[in-house]
Amino acid sequence: MTDLAPGRQIPNMLCRDIMRSPISCSETDPIDHCARLMRDCRIGFLPVLNAREQLVGVLTDRDLALRILAEGRPAATEAGAVMTRPPVTCSPEDRLKDAEDKLVKSRKSRIVVVDRGGTCAGIISLSDIAQAESKRRVGGVFKEVTRREAPVCEEGELDL
Repeated sequence: MTDLAPGRQIPNMLCRDIMRSPISCSETDPIDHCARLMRDCRIGFLPVLNAREQLVGVLTDRDLALRILAEGRPAATEAGAVMTRPPVTCSPEDRLKDAEDKLVKSRKSRIVVVDRGGTCAGIISLSDIAQAESKRRVGGVFKEVTRREAPVCEEGELDL
């Protein structure tokens, strides 16, 4: 992460100004390894990289719940089999406002910063944006990202 220069205008911030160093996994890593990595690092999101260290997807704690636990898949399942793709990405040189727009459009709370070669350079989350932006602006971004569609199931419909 780059320190902000004194007097830097927030509307002109670039993604490189607030991105954090990524903690990632390989697409061949077993899912139980990824889950322990999330637990130990206290995160819920991992960029998934191929053998050339290029971003191929992302793995979230939600992916673990819906695609492993709910489907009864084994802990040895590879991350690449259950990752979310395509990942939402931006460039280190993109304006933060453009990254926020991508988060809103995709209704995601994290974006992966990739360089020209497709290598994962960093991550920006809503909490990173909250630390850098005005409360009013963050509130609007958060509201749009967290807007959800109506539930598919009504209470009492599921036979668990």
